[in-house]
Amino acid sequence: MSADPAFSGERPLLPALAPHLERGESVRWTGRPSARSILRTKSVLWWIGVPWFAFVLSAYFLGWIDRMALVPLGMVGAALVAAPFIMVFDSGKTVYAITNRRALIVHDGMKPRFVTTPLSEMDETLEVIETGSGAGHVYFSSGRSTKLPDTDYTGKLAFRDVANAREIAKILHAARER
Repeated sequence: MSADPAFSGERPLLPALAPHLERGESVRWTGRPSARSILRTKSVLWWIGVPWFAFVLSAYFLGWIDRMALVPLGMVGAALVAAPFIMVFDSGKTVYAITNRRALIVHDGMKPRFVTTPLSEMDETLEVIETGSGAGHVYFSSGRSTKLPDTDYTGKLAFRDVANAREIAKILHAARER
């Protein structure tokens, strides 16, 4: 495994990619989803979960619901509040990479997966959707299964919640041009 002379990204992530690289393949960029971006985009769950949890506790103390209803209803609110933190934890096991041949998504978390897209099979134009503060999603391949966690509802594959999304799109575009 080697890093391209123009490598940009997080060097400590390179060993996680080693088993997935082919002979002669060089890495141009590596990165992970941004915890800050995930928390910002998933904060809507807190806007639902905190009021839900408060309503359930209030209903219990006012006698509107009994203890048998408190537990399952309270667990729904707790799950909504905890979900963004669980997503951040799980995303810490994801490594995105751009090589001289393809884009890779390696995830060794709760559900291990490995997704690869050759540079020649990527969409003609890259799509960047910013989620705030320069972070966002870099879409590069269409027609994928919507069951993959890194695809949207239309089947577009992306590096999701990456910091500096526009910079990563430029690196991916440059890799495709070579």
